[in-house]
Amino acid sequence: MERLAHIDALRGSAVLLVLLQTLFVPLLGQPWLLQHVLDPGLLGMLWFLLISGFVVPASLRASHDDAYRFLVRRFLRLFPAYVVATMIVVAMLGPAAGWFAGATATLATPSFEVLEQYGPLPVVLVFYLLCLGLQWSGLLHSVSLRSAVALLLLALALLLALARQLFMLNLPVTLPLVLSLMFFASVWYEAQHEGSSYARRRAREYARHALRFYGLVLPVIFLAGWAAAPTPGESWPRYLLTYVLGIAGFRLLSSRLPMNSPLLIWLGSISYSLYLLLPALQQLTHRLTTGLGLDGGAAALITATLGMLLALAAAQLCRYLVEQPFILLGKRLTGRRDMQPLARLHSR
Repeated sequence: MERLAHIDALRGSAVLLVLLQTLFVPLLGQPWLLQHVLDPGLLGMLWFLLISGFVVPASLRASHDDAYRFLVRRFLRLFPAYVVATMIVVAMLGPAAGWFAGATATLATPSFEVLEQYGPLPVVLVFYLLCLGLQWSGLLHSVSLRSAVALLLLALALLLALARQLFMLNLPVTLPLVLSLMFFASVWYEAQHEGSSYARRRAREYARHALRFYGLVLPVIFLAGWAAAPTPGESWPRYLLTYVLGIAGFRLLSSRLPMNSPLLIWLGSISYSLYLLLPALQQLTHRLTTGLGLDGGAAALITATLGMLLALAAAQLCRYLVEQPFILLGKRLTGRRDMQPLARLHSR
């Protein structure tokens, strides 16, 4: 089983998009393309989630883990870095911001799009629980069942979007939608990497059927969900096109057009720490440039560039001092030494 370095590179591309949206897009003003066609930050977060869907179920099945071992390793993989990032964010931004360390709500977004308000981590945790439930029931290996779960969650997102529009209720439309896409990504993994050619063909057929449903239902979800509570200056086609580009780009970059750039692979390895620390480092650089009396367009560019460099350095330091020691501790506690390659990829 291959290491899937191109998935790490795709994760690095996702974090580049988040950096672009958070630090550099505000310097561009309001270009038509970014107002009406594409949201780079949302695209990056969608790729983060699709990568989790691509890797987590396959990793669970490959390593034959029970729930206890998986939870111990996931807790030690995610929580220590989150605590460190939260303390830094609290120090920089105040206590209220610390609960959502890593949220990239730099720009105003409609309440319908919860991803940019709270970030992808809560969605990933829900996905973990669903995968553990399927594994406990012995159904996680079934590609047909995961395809059915993806379509059921898509139907739930559609119902919530319609109810949101008809009854003006603040319903979490995005949650079942992105969970559906994550289960689709797990099917797409089997279409690419399953050992049996028959199993790959079968998974590709399920993936094609799911894509047809997404093509029919996604426009309705975004039209209904956005129309219920439109935000001035925002356009629902922008979010729809970003989701479509996210799905299409993920399929291409995880199969036909794999990337293996060492720089992107490195960015993928520090992506979790970088995502968590970015808001605090952005605020720190803003205070530094303000204290130096810099203003104007040049100062904004200097602030963005310095913020990016500080965030990259801090993320590398956090990975070396916090993430890696606790990842190793999790492996020791669960007696996991000779992992299969895909399991190693997901523990990075």
